Amino acid sequence: MNGKQRMVEQSKQWLCDALINLMTKENFQDISITEIAQTAELSRKTFYHSFKNKEAVINYLCDQLFDQYFEQLLQQKPQVGEMMLKTTFDIFLNFWWRKRDLIQLLIRQGLFDHMNEIWQQKAIPRYQQFAAPWHVQGTPTQVNYVMAFQLGGFTNILRVWLGQDQPEPPEQIKDLMLLAAQQLANSLNTN
Repeated sequence: MNGKQRMVEQSKQWLCDALINLMTKENFQDISITEIAQTAELSRKTFYHSFKNKEAVINYLCDQLFDQYFEQLLQQKPQVGEMMLKTTFDIFLNFWWRKRDLIQLLIRQGLFDHMNEIWQQKAIPRYQQFAAPWHVQGTPTQVNYVMAFQLGGFTNILRVWLGQDQPEPPEQIKDLMLLAAQQLANSLNTN
């Protein structure tokens, strides 16, 4: 990345941070481009060179979150069965626990579903990169349905868990998720 590209990325990050700061004080819908630019100490012209509108800033934020999460997910070593599931749950819960203030802000601002849409779009192309034993081999349409099913469970856990004022620690939620997965597996094995 050359100097100009680094400056463009830095400006995007400053604008993103400014919007997050403003959302802690006022409703997303009421925040103006001018406010974002002023808070970032940048011009409106710089804002529009970086983003089309403030929704694009949210998209950028969600892209960053997903990329950071997926990078951590890919660092785990392939394991067998339940150990892989436990490790995946650990990574998922601990990553989002560290981001809980931001997730709670997105929930309060009504932007959590938007994050889920971006997550779904970005997850499907990366599906095969993460070698999990529960992944289905199939057509792109089949993979899309499976990802929607899996991500729906994960993101709804986030909404319920981190939407609380005093969320439980990640280990407690992991135990509940493992219990639910085991009960689901057991229910499929009954004759």
